[in-house]
Amino acid sequence: MKDYREEFWKGLKELKDEIRTLTKSQKGTDRKIKEIFKELAKLQKETDKQLKETDRMIKELSLEVKKTTRSVAELNGVWNNYSEKIIFDNIEDTLRKAGFRDFVVSKNVKRSKNSKNVDIDFLAVGDGYVVVVETKTSLKVKDVMGFVKKLKDKFSEFFPEFRNYRIYGAVVGINLQEGVEKFAFKNGLMVFRYKDKGEVEILNPEGFEPKDFGKA
Repeated sequence: MKDYREEFWKGLKELKDEIRTLTKSQKGTDRKIKEIFKELAKLQKETDKQLKETDRMIKELSLEVKKTTRSVAELNGVWNNYSEKIIFDNIEDTLRKAGFRDFVVSKNVKRSKNSKNVDIDFLAVGDGYVVVVETKTSLKVKDVMGFVKKLKDKFSEFFPEFRNYRIYGAVVGINLQEGVEKFAFKNGLMVFRYKDKGEVEILNPEGFEPKDFGKA
């Protein structure tokens, strides 16, 4: 007859062995999980530290950029004022060298109409003609394009008293973008360039006739 007691104790022993194995395995798993969480916590701490350092560096860099931007703006303001003074001190002599006589020059002429504005850097008014002058420290093609549009679309609207005058345009710069003078000549504008010590160059080619923007 089969001894069930022996089978019972054998099965019980095998169950105990399996429980020990599982317990041992569980302890190993728990330990591994704890090690992983510990490493993750360490990485998070290091990441937080790096993020704080990065944030500090970004704030410092932002502050430096603001300071630099402000300094550049201030420098540009000083330079623009200086450049404008150079041009203003020499504009009458320049216009005379360009062939104009008996005129009166006004500086920073502003007009407003229907919530729109127009600014003229220099306006020389003579007998039957006006010369509208646009000045730039660095003269670029886009500046010329904007000035031509101003002469065509705005000047007569904002200055109706000059509708029967000959209207000429001149652009003035200290630094000129390559090719800008040819573009200006093509659009009928005179071009003056100021150099050191108030010296001026009239770049109009020989035989150049400025366009009369007063004509329809």
